[in-house]
Amino acid sequence: MNAVIYARYSSHGQTEQSIEGQLRDNYAWAKQQGVTIVGEYIDRALSGTKDQRPDFQRMIEDAAKKQFEMVIVWKLDRFARNRYDSAIYKAKLKKYGVKVVSVKENITDSPEGIILEGLLESMAEYYSANLSQNVRRGLRESIAKGNFCGGTIPYGYRVENKKLVIDDKTAPMIRYMFEEYAKGTSKKDIIDELNRRGCMGRFGKPLSYNSMTHVLPNTVYIGEYKYAGNVVPGLAEPMIDRDLFAVVQERLKRNARSPAAEKAKVSYLLQGKAFCGYCGTPMVGESGRSHTGAIYNYYACHAKKKRRGCHKKNERKDFIEWYVVEQTLQYILTPRRIERVARAVVEEYKKEFSDTRITDLEKAVAQIDRELDKLVDALIDAPKAAHKRIYDRMEVLEAQKADIETDLAKLRIAQAIQLTESEVRAWLKQFTVGDPMDENFRRRIIDVFINAIYLYDDRVLIFYNIKGGKQVSYIDIINSSDLPTESEGSDLKADAVPKPPVRVASLFIRGSKGGE
Repeated sequence: MNAVIYARYSSHGQTEQSIEGQLRDNYAWAKQQGVTIVGEYIDRALSGTKDQRPDFQRMIEDAAKKQFEMVIVWKLDRFARNRYDSAIYKAKLKKYGVKVVSVKENITDSPEGIILEGLLESMAEYYSANLSQNVRRGLRESIAKGNFCGGTIPYGYRVENKKLVIDDKTAPMIRYMFEEYAKGTSKKDIIDELNRRGCMGRFGKPLSYNSMTHVLPNTVYIGEYKYAGNVVPGLAEPMIDRDLFAVVQERLKRNARSPAAEKAKVSYLLQGKAFCGYCGTPMVGESGRSHTGAIYNYYACHAKKKRRGCHKKNERKDFIEWYVVEQTLQYILTPRRIERVARAVVEEYKKEFSDTRITDLEKAVAQIDRELDKLVDALIDAPKAAHKRIYDRMEVLEAQKADIETDLAKLRIAQAIQLTESEVRAWLKQFTVGDPMDENFRRRIIDVFINAIYLYDDRVLIFYNIKGGKQVSYIDIINSSDLPTESEGSDLKADAVPKPPVRVASLFIRGSKGGE
């Protein structure tokens, strides 16, 4: 599985993990999970376009290219400042088959919060259209005038008078990529040669194979900068001859039609949630071909694949995903539990978007305005040597104020919508009607309700989303004194899918007073 890392540092967070710390933890997690990192998107405080988060928007756009299937963040609040942003952008990424994974917290703050976020995803297009209408209008007007509106500058260009003009320092590297690839040189050989010459990527790092993946199909290099699928005339100087560009595109198409590219994409819905019950290692997706040529998909213990001595048998992908969903429908999504969850979700909604939170944010904005006024007054009497420090502090405060005002606007919109228990019940009931054999239906159940499952050869432990925002770990399993033994687990037999292994499932919901 390919993944990208998104890291963000907020200017008004006093105890937040640094960008470097986030990257270190994210890379360590990816290595442990066997995930390949193919890119980084980083937004730092004090960026001139901080409020728009340019790298975040670039990541959302790049997801459409389907070069990665996962976005790794240190914590979920790095991905979005509030639940509305999270719901809107997760829904966009889901359209491209991309999921968001947190290294430090597998789920959001509470079980009610997870259900609430799932509900908001259903309403995401409505919120997205309303909240971004003014921004899109402004961008369209500016783009229509042929002006570059910020974001990532294509490599080989620089911005001059709001236009993309050729950067003489980096453009030769782009031309070399196109010319050599058109001659038939492999991407690896091109990148190796450029690195040998000392060429560096955007962040001062050596070039990678992924660098060319973004460059070669980009029409900006023939002067056709695209916005919302339309070419904006006059915004970018052409760097590459159109005939050369056409040759490169033809070769890219031929390579895309190679047999390896035609392999079906398989979604392992329990990836990151399924673990070996014997050693605690993640169960990872793999496929095999029978003597008849049929392809079978499995979950396999990662330790066993690496020949580390685990004896766990492989699990048939379709069966185990069906089984988890079938047990959820039969024992969890019952009318009594739906009633209780609906009440809890409405309470969470009221708490999340209460008058108190709006008042707190309004006070925070007023406090920042007072500080800014004091700094303006201080400039009058301050010596010239102190002016830079005062300006720097004002810039920090302005960034904080922009963040808070964005959250405040969205809270006010949210508060105008009254979420009722009957609406939540209706939304939850849609999960009770569906075919567990349908992959899209299984995905929805697993994404919203499943915390973790531990697979043994003769039984399954299924954990549902719990309080505390933490995934149930193997250490929790070992140290827990209140988990039932194999003989004490509920006898939940599966008999609807052809040739299922015999299973006993133990189902757990944490955080409820009724002992369920």
